[in-house]
Amino acid sequence: MKRWLGRVVRLGIAIAIVEVGSWGLLALAPGLAARLQLAGQGFDPGARGQAQARIGHMLPGGGFLEEDLHPYLGFAVKPSDAVLEAPLSLDALGFPNGGPLVREARDDTVVLGIFGGSVAAYLAQAGGAQAIFGALHDVPRFAGKQLVALTAAHLGYKQPQSLIALAYLQALGVHFDVVILLDGFNEVVAPSFELAPAGVFPFYPSRWHQRVANLDAAPGVRERIGEIAVLKQRRAEWTERLLGSPLGGSHAVQLAWALTDRALEARLEQQRLALDAERATQGKDYAATGPPWELRGDASFQELASLWFESSLEMRALAEARGALFFHFLQPNQHVPDSKPMGAAERAVAIDGGEAFAPFVERGYRALRQRGGELDARGVRFHDLTRVFADVDEPLYVDNIGHVGPRGNALLASAMAAQIRADLSTAH
Repeated sequence: MKRWLGRVVRLGIAIAIVEVGSWGLLALAPGLAARLQLAGQGFDPGARGQAQARIGHMLPGGGFLEEDLHPYLGFAVKPSDAVLEAPLSLDALGFPNGGPLVREARDDTVVLGIFGGSVAAYLAQAGGAQAIFGALHDVPRFAGKQLVALTAAHLGYKQPQSLIALAYLQALGVHFDVVILLDGFNEVVAPSFELAPAGVFPFYPSRWHQRVANLDAAPGVRERIGEIAVLKQRRAEWTERLLGSPLGGSHAVQLAWALTDRALEARLEQQRLALDAERATQGKDYAATGPPWELRGDASFQELASLWFESSLEMRALAEARGALFFHFLQPNQHVPDSKPMGAAERAVAIDGGEAFAPFVERGYRALRQRGGELDARGVRFHDLTRVFADVDEPLYVDNIGHVGPRGNALLASAMAAQIRADLSTAH
């Protein structure tokens, strides 16, 4: 009896050690913890397993935003039936969590719209508009008013999509009091890393050739699509088997899931890149490629920065023509040299696997920052936030693209509010 009791005690101690160690590893790796957190927020393994035939975005940790072609925006999120049956909203127009369609100015209300790509979208989703507005509650222009937050940012958007989105919404009669643009990464990386190498005009929307070209008939392409479908199904089943089991609350089980899910995600990305390569070998028509354009070193980044610059000027003109304030922020990114101190745990999440982006970010952001100074000289309320995390030692980034977790979004919103306050205090 004592022998069995001793074994049970030793087993219990071993389990406790594994659990505590797993908890510690999850705490030290914010990317794994964020992946686990997102997996528990509305994860639908069925939708994930059926996504192979659809175009859209896989969300970190699970979930899928299905996208359709859009006549003005390039692509937009396909709304649910419930959204389409409700009164017209930004959600119905293809902006997820976009908010109501506000068509009238009110003295007691501030309508604040956020534009940009995924960093802007995640900031909005994390309550960025509310945090910015809350920090400006004592500014006379906003004092005593209530906030209506609108989101016209979406994953993968890059200029001129934000410009077109603002023009489209204003043409529909949407009213804004404040327009905030947060962008930069997609404008220089997507054209250089994804579009131009595939022979696609870099100012077209991201993955445009995949969205419009009829390239799925070749045997090699079909085989690659099948492999992607199998990996997606395996990933969904793994999540359902572990996190949906009675042991789903175990830190060891959660750590095993997060590590395996990240590995499966990496394999999926490899297959997607291989699929892009398969498709790139096939003939594509003008609808998919647009006019010819070649990467020409720094000159190419100057052209990309020029479109970004002109788009910002146009957005300011559109906003101010309707009486709205316009603020433009260059988003931070970990691949900008010396932009954030990082320990080994954060580097494993934020840098490893993303080295291919670094040259495009470094050269592209150099061009953007140069043109950003010209925006400021032209009267645009522009602010470079690339060093907003320069004195922050704690881990903030949750992937190797540039997304941050809750703490990073809070710091970002705080910095944006401070710049807006400074701008308004010096306005005449």
